Amino acid sequence: MQKKALKIPFALWRRLYSELRRRSKGRRESGAFLLGQSSKVSAFICYDDLDPSALDTGVVIIKGGAFVLLWDYCARHKLKVIGDIHTHPTNSTAQSCSDRSNPAVAQPGHVAVILPNFASRKWPSLRGAGIYEYLGQHEWRDGVVKITML
Repeated sequence: MQKKALKIPFALWRRLYSELRRRSKGRRESGAFLLGQSSKVSAFICYDDLDPSALDTGVVIIKGGAFVLLWDYCARHKLKVIGDIHTHPTNSTAQSCSDRSNPAVAQPGHVAVILPNFASRKWPSLRGAGIYEYLGQHEWRDGVVKITML
């Protein structure tokens, strides 16, 4: 089986990682949608930019209205959602029951990335990240997506 690949420019990755760390504040989950064409990430939009209360409980909860804003943004900028990324509070990047049951975008092929420790490393790293591909019907697989920095 050939691995699915996502590509992201390193400068964009640094900016994204920094935003996740800043928004997590070392005490809550944060996240963003990865936007682009095909397999290349060219932009991101943070969950709390779409739904200001998305991070208020400490875990990510995005209300349905945020998706109207997301789809509108994608249409205006000719982008599509190709994945999402969020932080977890510990070293574990295994999907929680909530992660498995509630994919950010429930379309087969959607990629979900989980970063450990609220993205608290000073240097933006994918080390230890959990990377999962959604198969549909609340089924996921890991170990099949490779992320390459450009």
